[in-house]
Amino acid sequence: MVSSLVVLTLCPVLFGALVYAVRRREAMAPVPVPPPPQELAAALVNLLLGKGEVTPKAIETTGLELVHAGRLRLERKADGTRTVRLADEADSRRPLRAFEELLLERVRHRCRVHVDRVPMEALGPGDGDEYWVWWRGFQRSVQEEALALGLIRPTREKYLTWTLRIAGVLAWVGILFACSGFGPVVFDAVFKATVVPSVVPLLWFQWFPRRPRSRLTAAGRQASAWWRTGPHAAAHRLPDRQVGAKGPASALPVRAPRRIWSSYEKSWHVVDTAPLDRPRWGHVWQLVLLAIALCAATVAPALTPRIPHGVTLDAGPALVGAVVAALWLPAHRRIRRVPAEVAFRGAVISRWDYTTRHDDPPTITVHYCCSIEDPGSHRAWSFKVDEWRHPMFSNDSNPELENRFRVGDVVDLHCSPRRRKIYSITMVEAVPR
Repeated sequence: MVSSLVVLTLCPVLFGALVYAVRRREAMAPVPVPPPPQELAAALVNLLLGKGEVTPKAIETTGLELVHAGRLRLERKADGTRTVRLADEADSRRPLRAFEELLLERVRHRCRVHVDRVPMEALGPGDGDEYWVWWRGFQRSVQEEALALGLIRPTREKYLTWTLRIAGVLAWVGILFACSGFGPVVFDAVFKATVVPSVVPLLWFQWFPRRPRSRLTAAGRQASAWWRTGPHAAAHRLPDRQVGAKGPASALPVRAPRRIWSSYEKSWHVVDTAPLDRPRWGHVWQLVLLAIALCAATVAPALTPRIPHGVTLDAGPALVGAVVAALWLPAHRRIRRVPAEVAFRGAVISRWDYTTRHDDPPTITVHYCCSIEDPGSHRAWSFKVDEWRHPMFSNDSNPELENRFRVGDVVDLHCSPRRRKIYSITMVEAVPR
């Protein structure tokens, strides 16, 4: 009984002391005095409203801030689309921050293909790994600026996060072990009372995040509250889809129909892009297999003597077949509307790669894919253009295949969009590498 009381007392005390030591060490770190909330850069406001994470809204607000600073010029097209271009005579009195330099570099990158301006929306997600690399650097530079101003805390090391998790589990197990000495009734009551409050906060609470991430300081929370209730909150309102560590969805492989910005033929426009994977439903062989199965299901009851409800069993498969065929026909029409074979000159508007693993032998296959715009149909088709294999436990790369096609390259393509197959592809004009 005495040992159970000792364990019951020591477990929460030791765990609380560990948490207090960690919080005390973080609080003792020198924190600079941040500027007033109204003087913060737009990207920092976006980070505060995103609770330590940067969203694509920061691209738009930072671009508008650079327009007011004289680094960019804002123009509107006839349809109301906002476009930006580099200012001819930039005002160099105010030094640029690191993320502002990155945004200007993004504008230069998107304007390099025979265009001198770019829509504000085209600066965001849409061109695959071209955007992915830039976006990670932009996020990192904004977080470093916020860390230098004392608006966020440094990211906890992974070993410290797991130490706190394991300590919490051990404290909970110790309490249950101590309660077992008081009898099964007390053990059951304590277990039922502590299982949910102990496990759920351990996984979801801010002290025990599922992955290490930045957290707002007291000054950061105060500035965030000021901007949420301030007069300019609408200009910094976050999009519905937040961007986390894995990046925006439109910077991932084109697995579903998507709209992507393109500057082919010296004019910015939005292109409907078909996915890489072929449709799974609507093929002729599926209708043939369905017809054979329904015939067998209809003939079998008809040949069986003295079967009850024979008329119902005979009509059932035919009714099911009619319903399935009605669902198959629209999908088949959508497949038939895709050209079986075309040849055109178009531009690469997105590129990405994905890997597949093989166990015998243990290898990894890297598949390089592109979305290529067809100016005749005002659509873009996605294809796998190359693949490369290397041993599973190696860090080898193939720069030649990685850089074979870049966003903005003009190619001659002979392909089958219906089968997602390329017969021949030839480089016509390459953007600067």
